[in-house]
Amino acid sequence: MRKWIVGALALSLSWSASAQELPQPSPTATVDQRIGLTDFSISYSRPATRGRAIFGDLVPFNEVWRTGANACVKFNASTDFTLNGEAVPVGEYALFTIPGEKEWTIILSTQTDLWGSTGYSQDNDVVRVTAPAANGDFDESFTIGFKSLNPSGGELVLEWANTEVSVNLEVDADGESGKNVAKALSDAKRAYRNAANYYSGQGDHEKALATIEIALQLDPDYWYTNWVKAKILYAAGDTKAALKQGKKAMDMGAPDSYRAGYEKEMKGWK
Repeated sequence: MRKWIVGALALSLSWSASAQELPQPSPTATVDQRIGLTDFSISYSRPATRGRAIFGDLVPFNEVWRTGANACVKFNASTDFTLNGEAVPVGEYALFTIPGEKEWTIILSTQTDLWGSTGYSQDNDVVRVTAPAANGDFDESFTIGFKSLNPSGGELVLEWANTEVSVNLEVDADGESGKNVAKALSDAKRAYRNAANYYSGQGDHEKALATIEIALQLDPDYWYTNWVKAKILYAAGDTKAALKQGKKAMDMGAPDSYRAGYEKEMKGWK
């Protein structure tokens, strides 16, 4: 009986210990920032100075640093971007640094699963850039943030104790806007074409023709939209106009895999 009680007490203490949630000396933080149409997200841990000398002491100069505490810093970008002019593809990276007395090296690496910098290899670097180490206002806790934002870029800033390091971020806001506009137009063209097909199938030829004209205004040179208009004209009883429109669609570059079948279909319209 006594053995059972002792065993149960030990198990209970084990559960209690594993379930405890206590304050962490280097709490985790996440900073999210949109620049232009690019979403940046950084997850990291924030050690405090607690009266200690930091750079050149707690954090040695000229050695790879985890850049904070605990697990390595996770750096995410939703589009391609540049870091101090160096191109970086969209994705998730680990952010490491090599602090120096006057200059830091900022590193983005594919080794995102490391605890700190243990196991780090330069072979996995995506980009390395340098930035001057400047004197700044005192920061008790290590901080990563963004400053000097504009639609095309900003600064990624690392601050701790009296040291501040900034690197430039740039994004292609105009290019991403152009992609979004092109996608919106493509989606609209497809939606109007589908609606025109639907109205035609319901026998509402007037609405079908009006709707397919909107699709053609959005993209007049796409062969398939012109072919859909040909089919709508035929369904509406205008065979002559349908044949003319069908030939136009074929001449606009219908793929060979479709052309034979559509040309055979048009022969049945005569």
